[in-house]
Amino acid sequence: MVKKIRFRIKPVLILYSVLLANSAFAQSGTSFDASSLVSPGDHVKYGSYVIYNIGEGVYKINDPGVKTGKGGAWGVDMYLICGENKALMIDLGNNYMEGYEKDLIAPRKNAAHELREVIYGLTGELPLEIAITHAHPDHDGMTAAFVNRNVDFWIGKGEDTSALKTQHHIDPTVFKVFTPGEKIFDLGGERIVETFLVKGHSNGGTVYILKHDKLLFTGDALGSGFGQSFRSVDRLRVAAEDAQKLVDYLEASFAPYDRYALRVYTGHTWQNIYGGFMHPEKEKVDVGYLDWRFIQDVASCANGILKGKWLVEGSGLHLAGRMAYTDSWPGAAGQAIMIYGTGTIIVPLNVAYEAAGLKMPE
Repeated sequence: MVKKIRFRIKPVLILYSVLLANSAFAQSGTSFDASSLVSPGDHVKYGSYVIYNIGEGVYKINDPGVKTGKGGAWGVDMYLICGENKALMIDLGNNYMEGYEKDLIAPRKNAAHELREVIYGLTGELPLEIAITHAHPDHDGMTAAFVNRNVDFWIGKGEDTSALKTQHHIDPTVFKVFTPGEKIFDLGGERIVETFLVKGHSNGGTVYILKHDKLLFTGDALGSGFGQSFRSVDRLRVAAEDAQKLVDYLEASFAPYDRYALRVYTGHTWQNIYGGFMHPEKEKVDVGYLDWRFIQDVASCANGILKGKWLVEGSGLHLAGRMAYTDSWPGAAGQAIMIYGTGTIIVPLNVAYEAAGLKMPE
């Protein structure tokens, strides 16, 4: 039986109050207050972030983003899991300390303090570890906010650690490299986070599985409802293979009833809203989080493309059209939208034909 997780809210220390006095928050006399985050669904806004309770001692830290930017600037999510002995933060969002020019993200005053106030306010005196799903700038952006603060950083084997240097001017050796599938995070109170490799979007993309709570944190490995983009046959094939491995692993690890209860939290939950340009035949539905059906459908979509099933009537896979240009995903413009149930893959049509071993019509 899992022990009840006790998460502790750290008292405001005198030294911390001095630091706070230099921030914009001190001017209004407010600091982060987690007291209202009691039950799943409870949420509170603090500075740039909206913090949600998504389970006992489990939180989503949402950066709503700005629509004047590109890519990750449109919004990204981080997650925090508190055990009895440790806390694990998954992903580090956009870089608001220096900004990130490629996504048109400007720096924000007191950005590091703001995020630390949230995280330390939730973890209390628990030692903190941070692991990223992949080394893209909207998922490792606030690394510098926790450097030299007695925090262990983790990154999956295969990820380009040099990206930390080129993106954010951070020494990549601050991260310890682990092998997804072998590494687990034991947070205490029988709260154990497993890791699973899903390549395609990146070479070391890691899914984190909190098995007892039936929670999966997938970053961008499976997409976020909008789907995932693969520009080459090799990328599509490895993504199809690893997505199917994840399906097989979950089938072996969870009884059917438990699989139906799985909740999948992605790196960009604003994209979970189905409809619009991605699913033009459907009304928009805000699903909040994704599920076991989504994982299966993504694997079926990717593997169906490899078999040319969008050309087979009744297969369940269909070509919904071409991606229009959007600032949120400019690089996907013109690519084919392949849909299987709730799973979507964005791929150049010539790549889809090549992957299926078919000649593309003139």
